[in-house]
Amino acid sequence: MAMKGFIRKFKPLEILSEEQFQAIHKATLDVLQNVGIRIEHKRALKLLESHDCQVDYGNMRAKFPPGLVEECLRKCPSSFRVKARDPQKDLIMGGNTIYFGPAPGKQTVNLDTWEPREATRKEAYDGLTILDALPNVHFLPSYTPYFGFEGLPPVMRIPEICAAKIRNSTKWFFDGYSNDCEIFIIQMAQAM
Repeated sequence: MAMKGFIRKFKPLEILSEEQFQAIHKATLDVLQNVGIRIEHKRALKLLESHDCQVDYGNMRAKFPPGLVEECLRKCPSSFRVKARDPQKDLIMGGNTIYFGPAPGKQTVNLDTWEPREATRKEAYDGLTILDALPNVHFLPSYTPYFGFEGLPPVMRIPEICAAKIRNSTKWFFDGYSNDCEIFIIQMAQAM
């Protein structure tokens, strides 16, 4: 079973005409074919090269043939499951279901003076516990609830908040990375 989310019962906004949508799609294919994207992962670059992408290993850039992009888009499912630690908090992405997550904060405030200050470890952990209990918060984005807490060196902010989410929430979450901290985040995920 997955979290319920909210079902969209109205037609989505149609901001772009079909012609505008197709122009964006064509321009995207052009950028992917002629400019490409930087991918800092040699194994991923080798995989892309084996599927007819043009790869520049020196610049870590891959260029995608339009046919490959179109084929991959056709193969994409219309929905997919993202797994949380608690299977009842998995999310089914796609279709008409809408999920909500909190906006992360960099700091909190002193409630007496309203001056910004760094959160304490306890406040960060308590915040995650509350977010985990709220039924209308479905996932936890990067840096939630704060971008670190007091006493942490900047290089440890992302891994420490990731560890805090592991300790205090069973919902699906994701994290950003900087300064190779993804290595530690992957190791924490593997240990879970």
